[in-house]
Amino acid sequence: MDLDLVGHFVGGQLVRAEKAHERMAGEQLKQMGLYLGQEMILLALQKEDGMTQSQLAARNNVDLSTITKVVQRMERTGLVSRRADLEDARISRVYLTQRGYSLCEPSWQMWLDLEKQLTQGLTEAERVLLYRLLATVAQNLEQ
Repeated sequence: MDLDLVGHFVGGQLVRAEKAHERMAGEQLKQMGLYLGQEMILLALQKEDGMTQSQLAARNNVDLSTITKVVQRMERTGLVSRRADLEDARISRVYLTQRGYSLCEPSWQMWLDLEKQLTQGLTEAERVLLYRLLATVAQNLEQ
């Protein structure tokens, strides 16, 4: 198959859009001193501080080993702290530090700005339709 033709498929355009989206998000997060994915941990903890790493993994749909590495890195840079659960010392809970909390609003704003850029030039009806179509595509691929 001619690889140039891949761009003519819906999947090719999805990959192209995802790569551009990830690149832009990564660049903006880097300016805040964050790596892609760390902002999602911050925002999850802002909503429910003190989650376990297992809860964070489930909430972010990633492996526990991935969350463990991300949390360790975030702890080293002063974004979160880990403390033993008060009722079960075998369980470690993750909490935002003041520094981590201070990056929640800029992280959320970054996603709002990126969403605005992503949907620039689309009408409200087109945005709703695009959302529904992408949700259907995702559901088809998750089966």
